[in-house]
Amino acid sequence: MRRLFLIRAYGDFVIAIRSVLKSSNPGETKIIASLHLKPLHDAIDKVFDISALQVEFEDFGINNSQLNLFTNRHLLNKGTLSQVASLKKYFNEKADDTYKNCIEQSRRKRVFEFATGQKFEPIVKSNRVYEEYAKSFNHTNEQIKLAIPEKAKVLILPDARIQKRNLPQEIVQEIIHSANNKNHNVQVAYFKRVNQVNKAGKPTAVLFKTDLKFTQTVYNNFEELIGLINEADFIIGADSLPIHLSQFLSKPHFILYPDKGSLAFFTPFAIQQRYYCEFNEYESITIPFLA
Repeated sequence: MRRLFLIRAYGDFVIAIRSVLKSSNPGETKIIASLHLKPLHDAIDKVFDISALQVEFEDFGINNSQLNLFTNRHLLNKGTLSQVASLKKYFNEKADDTYKNCIEQSRRKRVFEFATGQKFEPIVKSNRVYEEYAKSFNHTNEQIKLAIPEKAKVLILPDARIQKRNLPQEIVQEIIHSANNKNHNVQVAYFKRVNQVNKAGKPTAVLFKTDLKFTQTVYNNFEELIGLINEADFIIGADSLPIHLSQFLSKPHFILYPDKGSLAFFTPFAIQQRYYCEFNEYESITIPFLA
């Protein structure tokens, strides 16, 4: 029996619950999740049966994407001490020796242990996140069926939590052009507002070529994002939450990532199919079914 503390970003949450669900006995893992992850949990629950999960949500004061201790940007924020105090309070009030305490990654484990006064076993100890989860929960990664229909619904999701991962406008336009040549239906969806960047990573106005055929929309929450993914036949996006949701929902997908980006969080589907490439290599390594 173990308690798995989920206090990192949204993508980490999706990867974790997917692995617990695929294990032979999900009930053996008690998930203690930060309250900021509950809207994502609830959105998934509306379209996918996750009733086998044993999840408790706790307010650890996380109001960014993950615990401040795990970041450089927010480490010295005034809220960090409050988060640590909330964690200590939890362990003082809910100590339970029948469970082995686990955290998602080994990264900054010692800092976390020092701050909380507890010992933790990390799930991920290397740069192969999905493989490490599969090993820890003793399951195999599923095979997603790669069957793209004619006139497929292609969904492009350019946004990422980390700005440097946002898909450059030039790349988005090239993808739309390729999809138009194959007579696919293209939809480009942004989170809350259009937030394009150019190849230099600088914000830029959205100025699409007038001959491109596509629809453009904005999603405002997790429910709307999941709805867009479920309606699509193929998803193209950055290395971010939407791609992990695509894996979770068994949707074929392609990952574009910045120069020298890490493959650590790449999905089993992308790795198996080699459906990924760097921004600056896109013109020579085009998305297979659009070539």
